[in-house]
Amino acid sequence: MPLRRPAAALAGRTAGWLSRLTRRGGGTAVSGLVTSALDPNFVPASLSQLHSTITVTGTNGKTTTTAALCALARAAGQPILTNPTGSNLERGLAAALLPHVNLTGQIRDAPNLRAILELDEWAFAALAPTIRPRVAVFLNLFRDQLDRYGEVDRTAAAWMATIDRLDPHATVVANADDPAVVAVARRHRGPLVFFGVDIATDATTPDAWADVRRCPICDGRLDWNRVVYAHLGSYRCRSCDFHRPKPDVRITDFQPRGLAGSCYRLITPDSNRHVEVKLPGLYNAYNLAAAVTGVRAAGIETDAGSVLETFQPAFGRAETILTPGGTIVLLLVKNPTGANQTLDLLRSEPKALDTLVLLNDGVADGEDVSWIWDVEFERLSPRRLVVGGRRAEDLALRLKYAGVAPTVDRTLVCPGIGPALDAALASEPRSPSRRLIVLATYTAMLDLRAICTRRGWVDPYWKAAA
Repeated sequence: MPLRRPAAALAGRTAGWLSRLTRRGGGTAVSGLVTSALDPNFVPASLSQLHSTITVTGTNGKTTTTAALCALARAAGQPILTNPTGSNLERGLAAALLPHVNLTGQIRDAPNLRAILELDEWAFAALAPTIRPRVAVFLNLFRDQLDRYGEVDRTAAAWMATIDRLDPHATVVANADDPAVVAVARRHRGPLVFFGVDIATDATTPDAWADVRRCPICDGRLDWNRVVYAHLGSYRCRSCDFHRPKPDVRITDFQPRGLAGSCYRLITPDSNRHVEVKLPGLYNAYNLAAAVTGVRAAGIETDAGSVLETFQPAFGRAETILTPGGTIVLLLVKNPTGANQTLDLLRSEPKALDTLVLLNDGVADGEDVSWIWDVEFERLSPRRLVVGGRRAEDLALRLKYAGVAPTVDRTLVCPGIGPALDAALASEPRSPSRRLIVLATYTAMLDLRAICTRRGWVDPYWKAAA
């Protein structure tokens, strides 16, 4: 129907406008939901008009990697369409497309426009065959939201089925250090490139809570000669030829600088450069390596090192928010692997920190919060500690068993987000130089940012992500 697409786009834009007007949200989901309901073919039909599409999927790091890919592409003069708010289901893609749709339902400047889109793990499995990405980036596969996804082998199987349906001319970019991801990538019939981290470690067995221990091809035993974290590292199967492939882009000489960032060597087939980045943590080194590999696979030429050195964290991911009582550093945690890496990051800080931990159980967080028992909270050594969110009591119990006790005052348990934030900011000293570290699940992070927005401390997330 000729009028269906423009009518659907108009209805979606109106729904998004009303959502922002009534302060019910940023319209980053409802606008796309309305549009896709009225025109189920809106997303694939719109993306088919574009120059090309790059997709990013994985358990952790999608938003940061997508933002870094966009920064690299824009530095090369490429016009970009993206979903910067992290709304990564079909509705989020539809919402991202709407600002680019004209009155006839067509994408403006479509032949020159490149889409760089993050996709939820299961959204990728459902949508990739119809949106036909030119480059598909696979970051990692960890246990996350068991009530939604199930175990990692279920997601891996869905990805494998999707890989079989990708265009053979598409390029798959995969994390060489993740056996589950490599097994998926090896199914691809077309170009395949890898990224990874080459650093010296003492660990030769995966962490106790790691998700992959056996060969995803033959179920034989995997041996690691080096583990970076979780099940990521250098591995080989005892029973078949499955092993870690050589990365095309790799990180070496990694040096953490706490929350201030990190420095390392970024090595590609045609460059070897020392970079100092503002993104903290080894997990973000993986994200930036994935972004560099992705733009190379897409044929985009840019000075990656210079771009990454000025790249700022995405909202809620090591974001800083200035308040009258001090600076909030907001760190998203949503599964055992990500949370444990964040706790490692905090341990590299020279002093104990005032800490607020927020646990929600919304659909986007995972309604099953049993994952907190696989988080090594024993690593946490706060100066002051406040626990909040809808499941604050569950979190307080976990912290009690972890033996976590602040060095000053007692642990405060404040169900909800606002009261917990106020309690954390109320402690002395109150000064602009004081830092409050906030570890928050996804919806708790959004709730906290909404409170900060109402108080005038930060822009709404849909503006911060733009």
